[in-house]
Amino acid sequence: MSKVLKDPVHGEIELHPLCVKIVDTLEFQRLRFIKQLGCCYFVYPGAAHNRFEHCIGVCHLAGKLAQAIRDRQPDKINDRQLLCVKIAGLCHDLGHGPFSHMFEHFVNSFKGKNWKHEEASRKLVVRIYGHLKKEFKELGGLEQDDIDFIKDLIDPPEGLYQRAKDGNVEQKKDFFLYEIVSNATYGVDVDKWDYFARDSLHLGVKTSFDHDRLITSARACTDDDGVTHVAYREKVLDHVYEMFHIRYTLHRKAYQHKVNKAIELMISDAMGKANFVVGVDGYGKEITLSEAVDDLDAFRKLTDQFVLDKISEFSKEARELVDRIYKRKLYRFVGEKRIELQELNDEETVTQQEKTIQTEEQLRDELVGEKEGIKKHIKVQIAYFDYGAKDKNPVDKAYFYTKNEPDIAKHPDKVRYHPFIVVYMSKLNP
Repeated sequence: MSKVLKDPVHGEIELHPLCVKIVDTLEFQRLRFIKQLGCCYFVYPGAAHNRFEHCIGVCHLAGKLAQAIRDRQPDKINDRQLLCVKIAGLCHDLGHGPFSHMFEHFVNSFKGKNWKHEEASRKLVVRIYGHLKKEFKELGGLEQDDIDFIKDLIDPPEGLYQRAKDGNVEQKKDFFLYEIVSNATYGVDVDKWDYFARDSLHLGVKTSFDHDRLITSARACTDDDGVTHVAYREKVLDHVYEMFHIRYTLHRKAYQHKVNKAIELMISDAMGKANFVVGVDGYGKEITLSEAVDDLDAFRKLTDQFVLDKISEFSKEARELVDRIYKRKLYRFVGEKRIELQELNDEETVTQQEKTIQTEEQLRDELVGEKEGIKKHIKVQIAYFDYGAKDKNPVDKAYFYTKNEPDIAKHPDKVRYHPFIVVYMSKLNP
């Protein structure tokens, strides 16, 4: 049977019977104990919501957007695709570690590579399918090929658009499905819609963005290369701008808040000092916290409170750092320096990670000067404040359609977002 949940953001949410089975797995239930905003909870007491409810919200919105397109264009989405989109929304954040995005930075500082939570999400979807293969078949008619499709909906592979562009008619026709949960094309997707609404509610940040306004105009439209995209009516262009503006606002007020960044540094340092053993692999080798992403059994244990308790248990220095957080004896804010994004994008020969390291070292030198004795005590973090596309206009790559051409996907007319004057004329007599 399906299940109806009461959500503070979306009201009543009805889950498909297969989605109910997925929610009831240990892999999904773990998300109840991972804060959506990580360390922001130490700054904003209301930010106590978890990845669990966010994922259910994304499942709901993914189904709502896909169904809205299907209602207008019945030939675009079949039952199997609709269910796969819902499951992708439900499972897209399964791979988040404790304290969400902060854990990615911690792992990469040890592993020396760019690990992302989407990697673990893809693996955990396969693991859940292994548990529920019978239910996937009986409740949804889904097979292994559909699991591969769901994985790509969660994390679209690089070069997917080019393959669709050069591919067959079906690849071109179905490409818009990859823009619903995680839109790598132009960044407008239901994942953002849910966390903008949910985070704003729990943070107490006012917002005028309304995702329902976009859903009511969404269509699957074809671009000049024959590839189909999720496109919106041209008249809702301002709502898309508002979406990217609330993203900027939330980063300024919460996600990149200086106290939040200080606490992230402290917990990351504590995790590094402890780096405790989480489990043992099949060969008897111990798996540490920084290595847990490579072993799903070890990774499944990791939640916010589990890590805080364990690092305090395994290291005196780590325990002192955690105690300092509770007692509000935090790392002090030294200063800030604003850098134009273009300055970071000039050197194309180095990776973004190398650019970040170089800039952190440069900023440390500028802030501390010649005082070598205290330089080792200064840590620098770079916070990006943009509208989702670095130094570019995020709406440039979005797709819209007009009333007269409802099936043609086009980029917005640049005249619409440069400063302009409008002269209104009224006829005095009827």
